[in-house]
Amino acid sequence: MQRSHAHRRGFTLIELLVVIAIIAILIGLLLPAVQKVRDASDRATCQNHLKQIGLAFHNFHDSQGRLPMGGKNADDSPASTPANCCGPSKRSEWSWTWEILPYIEQSAIAQQTSDSVVYRSIVKIYYCPTRRMPQLYGSSAKVDYAGNAGDNGSNGVLMRTGTRALKLTSIKDGLSNTVMVGEKRLKLDRLGQSFDDNEAYVAPGWDSEIYRRAITGAPAGSRGPSLDLETSTDDNGLNAFGSSHGTGINAAMSDGSVRIIRYDPDPENFRRACVRDDKLIVDLNGF
Repeated sequence: MQRSHAHRRGFTLIELLVVIAIIAILIGLLLPAVQKVRDASDRATCQNHLKQIGLAFHNFHDSQGRLPMGGKNADDSPASTPANCCGPSKRSEWSWTWEILPYIEQSAIAQQTSDSVVYRSIVKIYYCPTRRMPQLYGSSAKVDYAGNAGDNGSNGVLMRTGTRALKLTSIKDGLSNTVMVGEKRLKLDRLGQSFDDNEAYVAPGWDSEIYRRAITGAPAGSRGPSLDLETSTDDNGLNAFGSSHGTGINAAMSDGSVRIIRYDPDPENFRRACVRDDKLIVDLNGF
């Protein structure tokens, strides 16, 4: 006896298009939420990097009796002359990024005898994950953070090697009120090429690769931290603090705490937060 088969009705083209449209709408609603979660995770990772750097500054200070130095150019040559041109004998002129390596669990790099190996040794916590991957750029490892040199290069927390070595007690305006290390502004289309990103992270000499100032070099209309959106065809450095985060930069204060400083803050208030001993009040709520 032949069995009868029930008629199976498939999707019509219109029904299929409706399902596809619903899926597309759901994906459209989900992607921003996923991106927000990813951005928040990257921002938290960046904050953790600065927390480790801040603690390393303090541990270095406890061990050496001073804060890390900012390096200098070989034989006091102009800033345009690479400090890494002169071999291992000039390691004493390398910057804070070199000095704190043993305090961020990177003793293996610090013990390397080859300069070229050090230059190519990637330190993950020196990279902000929102900006770029921790990899070589222009054949050398980089750093996305810079020490605070005040508003004139000599009244911040980071000092040029060969000048006065600072202690925490030199920060007269209060450790929690004074920026120690912050994110640096870079040209996103010139990574590894611009003047403030073209040398190895340990050996640029005393220049904007490893220090930033409160005001000098900030773009027109912005005398504080700025978003990393500038693109250009030249390789000039930017000098200012900045970030690829959406709301502001992460900064390690001199007490080791990490806070967000919004873009384009009150310029005078930000300047005060970068100068260690002007004895002026800093409004942290203004950030």
